Amino acid sequence: MSFRVPFNKLHHHPKRDLLLLVFGDHFQALDTSTGALIASTRALYSDIKDPENQISQPKYISPADIHNTPIRTVAFHDGIGSLFATSGEDKLLKVWDLDLEWKLKNTRPVTKRLVSIAFNKDASKIITADKFGDVFSHLSELTDDKSSCELLLGHVSMITDMVLTSDNKFIITADRDEHIRVSRFPKGYKIESFCLGHTQFVSKLNILPWDSNLLLSGGGDDFVVLWDFVSGMLIQQLDIKQLIESQMGDKNQFKIITVSSIISSDVSKHIAILIEKFPGIIILGWDEVQRHLIFNQILTLKDNPLDISYDLRGNLWVANSMEDKSNEKLITMFLREDNNEYTKVSYFNPLVHQINKFGSMEVDTLPDLYTTNQLRKGSVNWREKRNNEQIDDYNDSQSTVSLKKSSKKRKEHDDKKEN
Repeated sequence: MSFRVPFNKLHHHPKRDLLLLVFGDHFQALDTSTGALIASTRALYSDIKDPENQISQPKYISPADIHNTPIRTVAFHDGIGSLFATSGEDKLLKVWDLDLEWKLKNTRPVTKRLVSIAFNKDASKIITADKFGDVFSHLSELTDDKSSCELLLGHVSMITDMVLTSDNKFIITADRDEHIRVSRFPKGYKIESFCLGHTQFVSKLNILPWDSNLLLSGGGDDFVVLWDFVSGMLIQQLDIKQLIESQMGDKNQFKIITVSSIISSDVSKHIAILIEKFPGIIILGWDEVQRHLIFNQILTLKDNPLDISYDLRGNLWVANSMEDKSNEKLITMFLREDNNEYTKVSYFNPLVHQINKFGSMEVDTLPDLYTTNQLRKGSVNWREKRNNEQIDDYNDSQSTVSLKKSSKKRKEHDDKKEN
């Protein structure tokens, strides 16, 4: 029996009514104001030419342009709203332009598989973090100059997430060894602070949009942490496991907490948190007077959610795991009401009907849907996994070494100028 492939990654545009939905090596795009499918890298699940399906055709992206292995991460540019980037298991970084009919602008190889990407303020550079602990800066436009790629910083451990502050002053990186590092941008070797307080891996970072000095982090601990990241000061530690137990009743059901997603909405000043294999979404509010997080509610679901995203109106979009074959909802959407409460829309609501009817594709077996907890020490033989990937990456490793050497020379040159 076949399965609909779930969307494993959702990413909403910061300024447009556009949601990117990733499934395997494909993606589709949805207008979140109307529910219309506007772009797709593959044929739709159902025939939209059927007389019963009176919808417009999405823009089909050429198969020659797409990734040939699963997409790992995506990013939109905040200012130049037409640009976005994708990277996949194929170790390719692709830059696209929405306003040129989803044209692929350029493709380049990267030496390691990426875990996070971000554009700088003027979109001249793309910042990438890879799973082997390095952060690079790439020119957005391809050139023959080898200096178009520069090493910014490195971790001893695997990087798990990265965010670039909106003012481009700091780059914040998290790793598997409980560390959160705040570095100056673009001189990443200058460390501003460390945010130390986690006892397990850190998987997700989120800068609160209503207070750009505050960072929320979560991972393998039972809690999430709110930081003043410039000073490295811990402001609040909120016990997520205790919240789930108090609301759901069963204290033995969720023994291990693994944060797989943290997102925030400037419209509602809400934070939504996903816990891997937990069929619900934890919603936190914001106390403006005390300047700390408060529990709001848990939104319950039939399936385990895989990813979430807020749109520009504060509505919450949820990608379902699709492990239950009777479920026809690839996407669940919660409308935000004027009182900041949420209402789940029906399958036939036009905002979700097209994507649920025409989105994704069918496969005989589902891929591994739950990978965040593999960051927990002892859950995976990372030494063996790393060695296998090092063999695979060997031919590319020499270029990484040369980049590090050139970066070291630039650092020494910068230090001499400052002195």
